[in-house]
Amino acid sequence: MRDLHSKVVIVFLMLLLCFSLDPGQSLAQGEAGNFASKGISAKSKAAQAFDKQAKEKLKQMSPKEVTALDKMLVQALTLFYEHKYVKALPLFEKVASRVETMDIKFWLASCARGAGKLDLAVKKYQEMLAIDPSLHRVRLELAATQMQKGEYTNAKKNLEIVLSTNPPVAVKNNIQKMLATIEAKTKKLFPHFRLGIGMQGDTNVSAGPDRSTIGTPGGGIIRLSRTQKELSDWVVMASGTGSILYDLGKRNGLMWHGDGNFYLTRNTTYDEFDYSLWRVATGPWWVGKRSILKIPFAYSSANYDDYSLYDSCDFAPSYEYFFFKWLGIKATFAYVHEDYEPRNRQDEDNINRIWEIQANFYLNDGKDTISIFYFDENLNARDFGYSYDAYNVGASYFKLLPWEMDLYVRYKYTSRDYEGQPRPVRYFGFTGSRDDKRHNLYLGLSKYFAQHLYATLYFNYINNDSTPVFYEFDKMVYGLQVGIKY
Repeated sequence: MRDLHSKVVIVFLMLLLCFSLDPGQSLAQGEAGNFASKGISAKSKAAQAFDKQAKEKLKQMSPKEVTALDKMLVQALTLFYEHKYVKALPLFEKVASRVETMDIKFWLASCARGAGKLDLAVKKYQEMLAIDPSLHRVRLELAATQMQKGEYTNAKKNLEIVLSTNPPVAVKNNIQKMLATIEAKTKKLFPHFRLGIGMQGDTNVSAGPDRSTIGTPGGGIIRLSRTQKELSDWVVMASGTGSILYDLGKRNGLMWHGDGNFYLTRNTTYDEFDYSLWRVATGPWWVGKRSILKIPFAYSSANYDDYSLYDSCDFAPSYEYFFFKWLGIKATFAYVHEDYEPRNRQDEDNINRIWEIQANFYLNDGKDTISIFYFDENLNARDFGYSYDAYNVGASYFKLLPWEMDLYVRYKYTSRDYEGQPRPVRYFGFTGSRDDKRHNLYLGLSKYFAQHLYATLYFNYINNDSTPVFYEFDKMVYGLQVGIKY
């Protein structure tokens, strides 16, 4: 009888050996790779001593009890390898309550992880490491489970321990990917900036009509000055933009965003048309699971011919809701207040209210973005003649190309209905209201070099038709900009 008992115990232990941890079944294989050389199959003396205690427990059981445990373990393992973790887990727990080897601990932990019982999985992995800290594969499984729980600090510590042992190249690469994922998920500060300089040709730096004289309704002739008619020039330009996003808490919560940008041009011939603009903005963001609310406050200042043109303050909250991964609808309201500095332009002081709706389509895993937009403006100026109502409609397309390139195309149509006759037209005999129709097309192709360098070729065409001929013009801007980004 004793010989029979010993044979049953041996069969149970042989079963454990046959089902002993198969490196190909690691639940963390996709995250940490196969580390069989240091897996449980290569047990240390401490692990062997632990299993020996289990063997002694088995010897104290009757053949009937051992056979029952044997059947239960086979059933649990069958369910486990069929990925039926929820059904397998209670069976593993029952076996472990009677006798527990290192392999049973691992199966129980892995099954618990698959069933979503992450606390139990962590507990069992840690028990195994307490017995044998050299079980690097178990440590990788623990790190992967801790990442699922959001315990990124502990996961990073365990990954770095394994990395310090100089594991195989494949494992090392996967650990680096896991560490990069942790870095992305725990990062609090997200800076970005872009700085460029270039040369562009401008066929109409003065935005004037392509003629020297304009006939008036009364039969007279208006002779345009040198700066009132169309003038072409080569222009040196520089631009920069930067932003910082700070995560105040857990992801999908409160963040704070700040950004700034500037743009300036220097004409090689007609320096009276030199222009510069800078703008800073800041405000909170609330990032939900399917939406983003932004509440920025901004201040900007523009200069023309090295003299202050206007200062502007604006408040522009926006809300974008993502109905699907590929579709977001964004609504924006902007309140803009502009104060003109030159005395002869203070009649242009205004308040503009802008309502915008935009549909964004994020296609091909973000490689293609199509935006369709409409916005309405109501600008009220100090002088009634500068006030207008307008609507804008358009679309843009952004495409990530091979060879580290991207393409951006935008078209916008604007219709402005002025409420009165602004200067200088009102003195030239024109009557009736002013109505402008504008087409604006932009194309930009960018190429990136050495990770932080870029070059952009661009073309911009503007056509403005107006009821007073004085305000009609065509304009083409084309150029090359090079710069650095981070």
